[in-house]
Amino acid sequence: MIGKKLQGFNIMIIVLSAITVAYVAYPLLTILIFLKPAMLLNDILRPQVTNAFILSLVSATISTSVLCVFGIPLSYFFARFDNFPGKFILRIVVIVPLVLPPLASGALLVGVFGPYSPIAKAFPGVEFTQSVVGIIIAQTYVASPFMILASQAAFESVDESYENVARVLGKSRIETFFRISLPLAKTGIVIGVILSWVRAVGELGATMMMAYNPHTISIQIFEDNAIGGLRNAIADIVLAIGFSIIAVFIVYITSRRQKPKKMLKLQW
Repeated sequence: MIGKKLQGFNIMIIVLSAITVAYVAYPLLTILIFLKPAMLLNDILRPQVTNAFILSLVSATISTSVLCVFGIPLSYFFARFDNFPGKFILRIVVIVPLVLPPLASGALLVGVFGPYSPIAKAFPGVEFTQSVVGIIIAQTYVASPFMILASQAAFESVDESYENVARVLGKSRIETFFRISLPLAKTGIVIGVILSWVRAVGELGATMMMAYNPHTISIQIFEDNAIGGLRNAIADIVLAIGFSIIAVFIVYITSRRQKPKKMLKLQW
């Protein structure tokens, strides 16, 4: 009887899993209907597509670098400084860009960096909107939770006793951070970096509000589809899918390499 129940349960799981996989995979397979291999390379090499893709990669790299400089220290702060007033509120503030609709995020950013904002008036020589700067601002804002949350989880997985031993041996807090905490948490941080970078490359809503021009790859897909439908945007989509597959593969390989560390050799 138990075996039959387990068999029924297994069948249910398999069927539900198959439906989910089919739901995710079917839109990808529809590309084959519109794909014309003979014209694909020419379409991908269109200046509008290549320029948009390169701009997305470059701007996402800059925004991710900014997140590394500011987001990793914040994630360490969350992981190690547990007891301080307002921690719950601060966590909510950090998570808000993750749950807020991207268009709403973009509208808020325009309010902060728009032509008539105090920041724009303080820096009259900087074009915060409709520029590469605007793209980077939007990407950084929307991708920030991915960096912070992943890095925080990585730091929380590091045994504090290693840090305490380093401190007992006379090492400073900054030495301990760079020589102990950061290396032990690097796998989770690398995953956060990749996820943030991928999210920045694919950002549309906030970028559209802050800087519709110059076009990123997401805005180029939106425009090509609006002009000529899916057939007109197929080259952009294929390029984006290829990039996404590579990014997912890197995350998978990185996570597979993570191994539990039973002990740490202190080499100074």
